[in-house]
Amino acid sequence: MSGPKVVRIVTPQERRIIKNRWISHLTKAIVKMEAFARENGLFDDDLKKGLTETLAHYESLPAGDYQKIESEIPEQISYINKEHKKLKKRVIAKRTSDWELFKNLKSTHNELIALLSAKNITFENFSQPSVISKEHLKSYQVQIDGLYYLLLKESSTSVNKLSIEQMEIQQRLSKGDSMLSVSAWKSHLPKTQSRLTKLEKTLEDMYVHDISQEKIQALIARCALLDENAENYAVQLDSLILDAADFSRNERALREVREKLSDALRLIKTLGKDFNFIPHWEAKLQSVDLQDILQTAEKAEEFYEQVSEDLIFQAKRKAIRTALEKSGYEINDSMETAWVENGRLVVKKAANSLYGVEFMSPKNLSRIQARVVADEQRSNERSPSLDKKQEEIWCDDFDAIRSFLTNDDLDIIIDKMQDPGAVKLKEVPLNSGYDTRKQIIKNKKQR
Repeated sequence: MSGPKVVRIVTPQERRIIKNRWISHLTKAIVKMEAFARENGLFDDDLKKGLTETLAHYESLPAGDYQKIESEIPEQISYINKEHKKLKKRVIAKRTSDWELFKNLKSTHNELIALLSAKNITFENFSQPSVISKEHLKSYQVQIDGLYYLLLKESSTSVNKLSIEQMEIQQRLSKGDSMLSVSAWKSHLPKTQSRLTKLEKTLEDMYVHDISQEKIQALIARCALLDENAENYAVQLDSLILDAADFSRNERALREVREKLSDALRLIKTLGKDFNFIPHWEAKLQSVDLQDILQTAEKAEEFYEQVSEDLIFQAKRKAIRTALEKSGYEINDSMETAWVENGRLVVKKAANSLYGVEFMSPKNLSRIQARVVADEQRSNERSPSLDKKQEEIWCDDFDAIRSFLTNDDLDIIIDKMQDPGAVKLKEVPLNSGYDTRKQIIKNKKQR
């Protein structure tokens, strides 16, 4: 059948690019999940085997299986991303629990120091853990217990007869009030407590999303230096809150743009060419200039799209022109240029042809619509049966073109087609010399 049809032509170059592009996307998903699992102690043998075998399977497929690759790898990536989200939920739950424990311990630590100092009890102080983890928190808890038992011992108070202050300490340990308190908690005003809660939430988010434990500790240390009796206490606290929020926001943004640039560079490398600017762009991954990384990432993405599309287009255009010429259709450089610029090409086999073939396509030739067209100035020479016959002739020509392309290792995939005669032929100017012949006949009659 060779009524109007929509086809996709795939070159060997495009097949390789398709495979490499999807393998790159799959690799990204696998690397991200593996790195996350390793960092959080969740990378076991089963996970390792599953990820390794999945990547190896698709890497082993020939580029000729590009349709299988195009359909299956997105599903694999979706599955891996879902599993990654499950791991993230587990880690977030664990880190949130660790943070709550740290918050409670830090609060109790502050209050024990305040009570011991108020009672003039000598004690050996210690710092909070620089890394928040189960092991460090366990050691921290043992140290805090030591301060608590020292308070009991020095106050000559039995475990079964706790003072009001000591009972409040226990309540705070279970309730988890402000870990940033640097003086008696009773003195905090609601407004200040709200600000501290906001800061604590920001710090918790930073910890849960693994953003610089050093920065978290530095912010907590700055808070400990604040004097709530100072006139500018609220201003200093607000400044601290803004610094924490800005740092967290900037770090997350940096992660995103670095990943964006890394993905684009990985794709560029699959093109198999040595681009001398790659090392310079790779160095940007270590930068802290958010805007610079973002601009570089956008340039890299655009470069990959342009180069890969041009490689595919040039190979496809050359192959199509060769196949058309072998099938007897006339095509020249100006016609081809017009096709590139306007996405439309009309070819015919002879200068005075009543019919031609129109190709419509996007500039990248991703899909091509091919249909027989007729000369709009010669409708009186046509009939429905003649139109249908011409479409049947084009059917044979299309088979020949397809054969030429196949011999050059190109695929033709028919996305849509209609029977000959099913649609009225489109009429276009074919420049078939009709006006010239009409004028010659007119001149002869006048003689």
